[in-house]
Amino acid sequence: MKINYNTNGDLVITDAIKAHCEKNFSKLKKFFDNILTVNVTLSATKSKTGPLQRVDARVHLNGNVIKGVYTDDDLYNAIDRVTDILSKQIKKHKEKLRDNNHAVPVFSDTKKITFESSDNFITVESTKRIASITVNPRPMDVEEAILQLEALNKDFYVFTNSESGDMNIVYKKRNGDYGHVEPAHF
Repeated sequence: MKINYNTNGDLVITDAIKAHCEKNFSKLKKFFDNILTVNVTLSATKSKTGPLQRVDARVHLNGNVIKGVYTDDDLYNAIDRVTDILSKQIKKHKEKLRDNNHAVPVFSDTKKITFESSDNFITVESTKRIASITVNPRPMDVEEAILQLEALNKDFYVFTNSESGDMNIVYKKRNGDYGHVEPAHF
């Protein structure tokens, strides 16, 4: 995660301010691993009650931006509060991703399996259950699908490949690597 700093006004970003920002914004990774960058704008203004410190932070996720703003007379407190605001918004974003792509499995019992052996037919009773999941795959590239897979903490993720327009699947292998399934075109 990269943190970019900007200032408005006469505020100088010291090493202590940077260290405090990095400590707080690194906590956001426990809610969402794929944070690309954080843009932080720090500003100081004067008001009737005294100087005010404003922190404006934008967290760039893959394709989404989450924004938090907080103003306080103490800059360090404003950084803490902005981090709290962003962590709540990231949790909501993660839940939204989970809810939008969450499919409720529907089970159907398989009663009989019939196959031909020589001249007679054999019927085998089975009590195995098959889970049917209905999905509405969104168009995206393979890298974004892997990010969604990780964000939703699933074993596989179905999506529409934005390059080919075909339905594809990415999955997590037992060794921690990823697999990609796409249809063959003959």
